[in-house]
Amino acid sequence: MNPSEIYAVVATQVTGVKELPPPAVNGPAAGHEGRPYRDPNLFLSCPAEKLPALAKILKEDAKLGFDYLVMVTAVDHPRTTAAELARMDVVYQFYSLARRHRLVVKVSVPRENPEVPSLADLWSTADWQEREVYDMFGIRFAGHPDLRRILMWDEFPGWPLRKDYVHVPDRYDD
Repeated sequence: MNPSEIYAVVATQVTGVKELPPPAVNGPAAGHEGRPYRDPNLFLSCPAEKLPALAKILKEDAKLGFDYLVMVTAVDHPRTTAAELARMDVVYQFYSLARRHRLVVKVSVPRENPEVPSLADLWSTADWQEREVYDMFGIRFAGHPDLRRILMWDEFPGWPLRKDYVHVPDRYDD
C-alpha cells in the first residue's frame, strides 16, 4: 500500500487523525536534485485519547498489518515565544513485515503532567521502550504493566532529555 491508501484506511476508522505535511525548507537540499528530502512514509498526528483505537486498527486491520513497533521515542518542544504552548511529542514508528510499509505517528502532550495510553498490550516491544521514554522525558504511559525507571536509578532527580534539565553535580562526578 502507498501512504495515501494507508491514510484512507485509517481516516475512515479513526476521527481526529491527521496527515502531517512535509516540513518547510528554505532552499534546495543538496544532493536531492533541488527538492527537499522527505521519506516516502506516511506521517500522522493523533490525539492521545485516540491512540488505543488507532493502534488496534494498525495491528488488526487485514489491509494494514503493522505487526512490528520499531520505535517509541519523544521530542521536547519547550516554548520559544509567549504565544506557543510548551509540549512534547511521543513518536511511534510502525512497520509491516509482510507488506513492507512504514508509518510514523506523533502524539502531542503538554509538558506539564504528560501522559499517553500504553501500547504494551498490543506490542510487547513497547514495554521497555515506553519505560525508557518515561525515564528520560517523564512522560507517563497509562496502563503500562511496570512503569518505572530503566536507565537511571530510582532517586535520580528530573528527566535528563528534557530541554530544561540542569545537571546538579553529585558524588558521581569527577
